[in-house]
Amino acid sequence: MAESKHLFSAHVDLLQLFLAHRVEIVEKIQVLLNAQRKPVQFLQDAPLLSRQFEDCFFTLPGARDHSRLRGQLREAHWASGFKPRESPGLHNDLVDPGEMMVRAFHLWGQTHWPGTSGRVRYGQTLFNLYVIRYLALLIMRLWDEGPQNAGDRLPQVQSLLDQLWKTSPADQPVLVRDVRWLIPVAQSPTTDELAGYFEVAKNIAETLADEDSIEIYKAGVRMAGGHLRSQLRHVSMQKGVPLDENSLVLSTRKSNALDIALLIQGLVPLLDAYKHAIDSGGSNRLEFAAAILQGISPDPELFLNRLDLLAAYSMIEHLFITDLDGHVAYTPAGQRHVQLVQKYEARIRRLSTPLYDDLHHFRPVDGAYSPCGVLFGFSSNLLELMAFKTIQADAVARFGLEDVFSNGDGEKLAWVSGWRKLPHIKPEVAKLFAYPQQFAEDIFARIELTLRKLDSPAEATTDALTARMFLLPELDLPDLPVKYILSSDKELVAAHKAEFCDQTQLLHERFEGEFVLSYKTSGGWVAISKDILTEVLGAGRRVKLVGLPRVAAEVLRLMCRHLAVLPNS
Repeated sequence: MAESKHLFSAHVDLLQLFLAHRVEIVEKIQVLLNAQRKPVQFLQDAPLLSRQFEDCFFTLPGARDHSRLRGQLREAHWASGFKPRESPGLHNDLVDPGEMMVRAFHLWGQTHWPGTSGRVRYGQTLFNLYVIRYLALLIMRLWDEGPQNAGDRLPQVQSLLDQLWKTSPADQPVLVRDVRWLIPVAQSPTTDELAGYFEVAKNIAETLADEDSIEIYKAGVRMAGGHLRSQLRHVSMQKGVPLDENSLVLSTRKSNALDIALLIQGLVPLLDAYKHAIDSGGSNRLEFAAAILQGISPDPELFLNRLDLLAAYSMIEHLFITDLDGHVAYTPAGQRHVQLVQKYEARIRRLSTPLYDDLHHFRPVDGAYSPCGVLFGFSSNLLELMAFKTIQADAVARFGLEDVFSNGDGEKLAWVSGWRKLPHIKPEVAKLFAYPQQFAEDIFARIELTLRKLDSPAEATTDALTARMFLLPELDLPDLPVKYILSSDKELVAAHKAEFCDQTQLLHERFEGEFVLSYKTSGGWVAISKDILTEVLGAGRRVKLVGLPRVAAEVLRLMCRHLAVLPNS
């Protein structure tokens, strides 16, 4: 514990040293950027450039004594379950100065290499990005010493962020003002492990002051909603299908168990805060409404009208359920999640009417900006887009990350639309990422339609559970169609009891939370796709599923509360 405390303070001290020597460090970065005569291999080697960039910081006389700290926060972050998944051809990581240098070198090679002042300006941006990355990794270590001091450490990290902008030139954008927004940013790259997300959510809820945790939830819910909306539009455009096309609905619901679960974890406290603001007449009512509506915006039908399905879609079997010698039960993380799902169900029903009343404040307007239309991969990508734009001298400096998720006028629309308008990008490519006004209106219309249904008893679609999956062989019901049962067990496939799925792929999808059930057989694995939630149970169909091992049947009951009927249940 004492060592953790010492290391946290050591990183704070080191960052203060970097900030105090900003001018000296930026000059070193400027020299590194003066690379127009370097070979192409050097200009494209992001890992090498990252190391040389970091040398600009750690070769300071005072920093040499802290060499043991170099890379330490990254390793701790990865050890906590947040190591980015290997994604060949795709930058899946926190914002990285080396990667940003490769992009700059490519642009300059296509246009012209800047003089000293241009390199210094971009060097200032890269300095800011490096410190923000450092702070994002540092804030994830709030709990290393123990929960009792996490709240005391948070202001230290905010103070460092404030110092960063005090030392930054006026033409540099304040990329992020509130350090609490860096917690969801730090968790944004895709990982192979999922447990860490729920551990962090639990720590936030149990150790931080309400004011701090609510701000983190607002940031996380908005970013998750934006990520899922962007993903929805990308697949819709790629396949050339509308947003409500069945295959698109199935794929996005099934593949986003983690995002759906984390949205629920953030929406519950936001709904509580929204209710308090309504009751007290608080001026922050609309701020909470905006965050909640952005969170449910990717799939309002699921989050508002099909709560029976939402619960099962948010379940992640290997994290939330345990089997100890044949005794099947929820893990602590599973218990907490199920309780949050129940709270969400109760709160969203109660608050759907005021949400509908407040919705008109956020209607997209032609010529203005709505966060319903922002397009990005992960929240860390937003920092990259804003930062890279500073490569042009006339880049807008008054907006930052928080501003992406609030409505704005034409100036904000021009700012967002201008991120990808760069001299080396072809107009037809830039057009693909232009602010999509129609998409923003379509997203809003889906929320409005669903809330209107809930607010009108005559139009409401009941989620009373008329559809079930019965594990009772004696019932005269159709069997669950085989197309929803996947297996690497060749005997089961040969007997037409499952469709074949490669075991490596099946296990990957299992860990992504794409199944309502998976279990091992003597010949491989069997899994039942979450597609049954929408296409079978969501369509009001009753089916039976026979032949499951007892333990598998118990797992299914916990995964699909109220949807699976077992003998004696």
